[in-house]
Amino acid sequence: MRWLAVALLVVLATGNVAQPDPPPAHVYFAKHVRPILEAKCQPCHFAGGKMYAKLPFDQPSTILTLGERLFTRIRDEQSRATIRQFLVEGKKARP
Repeated sequence: MRWLAVALLVVLATGNVAQPDPPPAHVYFAKHVRPILEAKCQPCHFAGGKMYAKLPFDQPSTILTLGERLFTRIRDEQSRATIRQFLVEGKKARP
């Protein structure tokens, strides 16, 4: 347990805490957002899932409507930053 305290002090003292990469300059649904959603929400919100009829996450309009309510299941900050930028830009699906 003592080594954990020492390791924490070293990290805090050196300031080497990894920061998430910023989202790309332009966030496109098909290229950036959909892969995040597929990784986190595939079983329920994509074709064949029990929630697909109500909330189809393969539709950019659904994501734009839901906004940050998506963050109930998407917790990592890098994914959230990418989705936030998509929401701000209000982009439609692009290749």
